[in-house]
Amino acid sequence: MGLKKGSFVVADTVSVDDPYDEDSPGVIRLIQSVPTVVATVDVCVKEPQKTQVSLDSMTQIAVFNPSGAITSVTFEVKYEVMRNGMTLATINDEMDYIPTGPAPDGRHTNFPNFPILDNNPSIGINTYDLVCTNVIGPTPVFVGSRSLKATVFEC
Repeated sequence: MGLKKGSFVVADTVSVDDPYDEDSPGVIRLIQSVPTVVATVDVCVKEPQKTQVSLDSMTQIAVFNPSGAITSVTFEVKYEVMRNGMTLATINDEMDYIPTGPAPDGRHTNFPNFPILDNNPSIGINTYDLVCTNVIGPTPVFVGSRSLKATVFEC
C-alpha cells in the first residue's frame, strides 16, 4: 500500500484559552531576539518538478503591559515561514498600543493568513516552520493560538 497521488493537507494547529498565561498549555513566551519555532509541518516530496506546496499560517501575538502605566507601548515581532531552515517569506511588524487599564491589561493582535506558494520544493522530507521573534519591545510577548497548514498539489 503506497501513498495516494494527488493533493493532501498537513497541519499543525494550537488553540489556547488565555494567550497571556504562560502556564496555560500551548502558550509560548517569546524571549527578545531569540527566533522561536511556534508551528511545524513535514511534507514528503517525491517529484519536486511536479509538486507545489501552498502554505497558510496565522499567529496570535499577545503583549502584556509590564509597567502598569497607561502609556503607549511599542513592540516589534518578526514572523517568518521557513523551509528546511531557509526563509521563504517574512513580515516584520512594529506596533503601538495604549493599554486599556493598569497592569495586567494587555492587547493581542493576529498575524492573519499569510499565504505562500512553494514551487518545486526539495526532494525528500521538507520541514516547514512558522518562526516568531520578539525583535524589540516590552516583555513579555506571548504566542497564543497559531496554525501552519500545507496543502500539497502533485501534478
